Amino acid sequence: MNNKTKLTNLIKGLIIVAVAIAIVSGLSYILLLKSEDGINQFQAFYKQPENSIDVLFSGSSKVYCDIATGVLWDNHGIAAFDLGGAEAPSWVSYYQIKEALKTQRPKVICYEVSVAAMYDMLTQANNWASDNNYAMRWDSNRIDQLRVNSEENMFCERLNPFNIMHGRYKDLKENDFTNVRDSVNYKGFDPRESTYEGEFTDMSDITERTPCTEKEEEYIRKIIELSKNENIPLILFASPYCVKEREQEIINYVGDIAESEGVEFIDFNRIYNEFGMDFSTDMADSGHLNHKGNYKFSDYFGSLLKAKYDIPDRRGDEKYVSWDVDAAYQRNERIDQKIRECETAADVLMLTDSNFLVFAINEDKAVVFDNNVVVDTQMTNENGEPPFRMVYEHGSDSFLFTEQNVKGNRMVSLFINDTEYKDYFDSIIFVYDTVTHEFIRSMKF
Repeated sequence: MNNKTKLTNLIKGLIIVAVAIAIVSGLSYILLLKSEDGINQFQAFYKQPENSIDVLFSGSSKVYCDIATGVLWDNHGIAAFDLGGAEAPSWVSYYQIKEALKTQRPKVICYEVSVAAMYDMLTQANNWASDNNYAMRWDSNRIDQLRVNSEENMFCERLNPFNIMHGRYKDLKENDFTNVRDSVNYKGFDPRESTYEGEFTDMSDITERTPCTEKEEEYIRKIIELSKNENIPLILFASPYCVKEREQEIINYVGDIAESEGVEFIDFNRIYNEFGMDFSTDMADSGHLNHKGNYKFSDYFGSLLKAKYDIPDRRGDEKYVSWDVDAAYQRNERIDQKIRECETAADVLMLTDSNFLVFAINEDKAVVFDNNVVVDTQMTNENGEPPFRMVYEHGSDSFLFTEQNVKGNRMVSLFINDTEYKDYFDSIIFVYDTVTHEFIRSMKF
């Protein structure tokens, strides 16, 4: 075999290897669960400009459900990021913080400690272990985190993501190919929208201490040591929730760890009145805040951070425009939830602003309101013959507003990018949010 043939074969081999790597990488991204329980957070984190995050929040789902990064930005100018993971114990957060500090130098790290009180575990199950690991880049932090979070007989299996994700091809959706959260604009916040009437329990008299597990304590102390070695202030905090007596005793114990290590500790379960916590309106479930609750909590937490630490106000800085986008998205999410809770169409229309489209129909006419202005109308019985058909476009979104006869009843439908939303005719409005790109609700008026 001459040298030319050898070179040709080598080039062919390299091309085959490169194509194989590209295919595997592409499949890995597509099959990776697009989860806001840790996956999306880390994907977006890697897109943040180097040394742009001033406050890094770490911990379990209480971080990304309770800490509204948009509120911190709007009310205090704080460029924060929620790098949380589902039910993430301290050893998961330790390696996530280590990974984060490769590209970020926050002014403060805030670690939420309640998972040590709520769960008694040594490792996590496949679903949460993968959510908290598989979006991390391949390096020692990813491997070490997975090792310490896995039973010995599970580590090798979990190390190859295809062993856990290979069956997802049956459940793939459009979002698996175009994940909107995989963006520099996403800062990790994933709010809960329901309302849970939680029961207020006064923990002011609970002064006993119950130790957390040895493994939790070990890695809480590692987080403290890491922050000291990096010379970054650390706050250990317990987010407000329907805490139980034994959990409060463990939180008290974690507070003692913080005191022994000389780091700040804030138990928000002891200062509900200071930020107006209302358990009848502010909880999404027993463990997480909803929009009302996380707004109050985040605003109060932001004021504490600004008062004690040298955190700059980044508003107006063109390098931080992605935080403007994140905050705008969250503002509309709060309005969306208010619209869902409205009891009358008049209340809905009072809340819709330039960021909403409203499609309305009564007996005679179909109307589109864009920026609160009528931009299109059509008679519902043109030439005396239904159905009407109205096509409208807004940015990248396309709409078809129409009706059909269903078993003698008029059914009105709004197709948004080919997805149908429908209701029976009786003077109906349909509301669409052009910022979150979500259909909010239909309602009779």
